[in-house]
Amino acid sequence: MEIENKNENAEKAKETRSEILRFRVTPEERTKIEHKALSSYRTVSTYLRDCALGKSIVVVPDVGSLITELRRLGNNLNQIARAVNSGYAGSVVNLTETQEGVKGIWQSLNSLLRDAR
Repeated sequence: MEIENKNENAEKAKETRSEILRFRVTPEERTKIEHKALSSYRTVSTYLRDCALGKSIVVVPDVGSLITELRRLGNNLNQIARAVNSGYAGSVVNLTETQEGVKGIWQSLNSLLRDAR
């Protein structure tokens, strides 16, 4: 059943959205809509479309700080890997396992965000 949903989602993604809807809001409403869209990691268009079509909007709190920490960790690992590969490090360090762990965390995070959408 999950494979069928993925195929349906892929087909929907291929559809060209050619129709434009326009409507007016107050400055306060605009700010609120933009904040909610940003909080759900969506564009305003995607957020409003999902709301209008009855798709549930799930906000995963504090994901931003987790992403920031993962980026910092990834940057540090890349610097260490460059130092080791360039011969600047005193001893050989195998970072493959650590890199795979970071990759797994990113995949889990992406899956969590995808499921929340």
